[in-house]
Amino acid sequence: MKRLTISAVITGEAVYGTVLVAGLIYAFSNYKTEAWPIFYTTLGTVVVFWIAHVYAEIVANNISGAGHAVGEALHRSVGLLWAMILPLALLLLGVFGLVPDNLAVNLALWASVLTLTVLGYLAVGERSTRFWARMLGAVATGALGGALILLKAFVH
Repeated sequence: MKRLTISAVITGEAVYGTVLVAGLIYAFSNYKTEAWPIFYTTLGTVVVFWIAHVYAEIVANNISGAGHAVGEALHRSVGLLWAMILPLALLLLGVFGLVPDNLAVNLALWASVLTLTVLGYLAVGERSTRFWARMLGAVATGALGGALILLKAFVH
């Protein structure tokens, strides 16, 4: 069994998945005001993107043996699924009436920004021990999510 390392968690798929989830929540919240439809449409869309990504990885992978190609594709694509756990868990707060739906949406979006910020910090930390470089990576990656929140603020 492979040991989970920081570099295994910080993948392009994790960053892409986090931006995708935040973008979907943002987009769906412009048309739906309740947390439940935003939750299930985001979940369904991410699962479809994940299946498409796995399929594309299998097709593009030049590894001999279908089983190995499928395993490698599943391993490489898992970041798309991990990316939706925290934002969707926060949306469930609205689904179950623990917080107002609008607050659940905002929490999910800010969780995405925080996730991107941490991913950026850790990714640069794999390559540099300089604090300023890590912070620059954190700010640059977190800005992707921040841009979505600013867009949401301007639209509303």
